Amino acid sequence: MPSYSEKSGLKLLSVKHSLAALTLTLFLACGDGEEQLFRPDPLPLTAKDTAFVFVTGGVFISEAGDTVEISDFRLGRYEVSNRLYYYLADEKGLELPPDPEFPGMSHYLFEYPDYPVVNVSVREAAAAAAVLGGRLPTSSEWEYAASLGVSGDVAGQYPWGSLKPEDAEYPANLLAGDEWETRGMDGYFWTAPVDSFPLTDAGFTCQAGNVSEWTYSPLDSVLAVRGGAWLSPGGEVTIDAVKYLAPGDRARHIGFRILLPGT
Repeated sequence: MPSYSEKSGLKLLSVKHSLAALTLTLFLACGDGEEQLFRPDPLPLTAKDTAFVFVTGGVFISEAGDTVEISDFRLGRYEVSNRLYYYLADEKGLELPPDPEFPGMSHYLFEYPDYPVVNVSVREAAAAAAVLGGRLPTSSEWEYAASLGVSGDVAGQYPWGSLKPEDAEYPANLLAGDEWETRGMDGYFWTAPVDSFPLTDAGFTCQAGNVSEWTYSPLDSVLAVRGGAWLSPGGEVTIDAVKYLAPGDRARHIGFRILLPGT
């Protein structure tokens, strides 16, 4: 029969095992709980994270048929990466987005720094952009930038021109073949690194596909999401394609791009 001291030791060992099991359970929990516990230091930013393209303003007709006057601005060459968002969120004290739970891509925000951030609400995206002195583009500014270098009526065209994705050898991450089973024909089943595809003539990448991008206007009760995503068929990644969501929404196919003043 164990002595009193042996019994005490067994009880202490049992408590330690219980605490260890609880810690492991919390660490392995899905969504926000996991991200809050598994939180390494932010990585240093790279030149890619702060690369912006200067856009000279002008007048154009938007997909809604409105004549819009656009002032000069600078727009991110790339979609906001996980590395950049985590850095900005840490600076701003923002809660981190839920893990998208892409199969085979655990700890997406931390382990895939060059991939686009997802599951961010428009309010969180705007707060992160403000750390750099920027904001989200309006829907018109986004469309104007995407249409630069494209000749003729942009309706139904892509940031690279009029060729359909399959005819242009898939220059974007989308629902390739317009079927879930064939979506990997562009090289990716889920998101892709933000610099994976060729630059447009205007100097941007992934304005079609990869992740849809929040736009924002304080006068809008619903917000335009532009560009299509990795789960969008070809007809939904055109320059004029648009979806509308509420400000509090978030999804694992939606990210954003940052706009800075033109001067």
